[in-house]
Amino acid sequence: MVLIVAALALCALLGGCALLVAEGRCEITGWEQEYYEVLAEYSSFVEVRFKVTNTGSIDIDYYKVWFEVRCADGSTFQEWTNGLGVSPGTYVTDSTLIDVARRQASSVRVSKFEVEN
Repeated sequence: MVLIVAALALCALLGGCALLVAEGRCEITGWEQEYYEVLAEYSSFVEVRFKVTNTGSIDIDYYKVWFEVRCADGSTFQEWTNGLGVSPGTYVTDSTLIDVARRQASSVRVSKFEVEN
């Protein structure tokens, strides 16, 4: 038993084993911002829909994703959201709202993504 633990520790130190890896990816599946014609203004919020996929070999117990919204006037807004429990080889979908102060959004991207086990 001690030999197995020592071998796994050595393997992890040398980087030659990827037995237990928590990793994943996040992709934006869509986004929208309402425009109110009667008021001639945009909604304060951009709704971002996204998908988190576990590409590792162990559960993602916790993930955190940062989004950046670029607006037509050149301003940018960043916000983050988080979630729990994504098993290996599976994915979850979710959405979040990002406040852009009634500016017209022109693009949305994932600016950072982290996973933990």
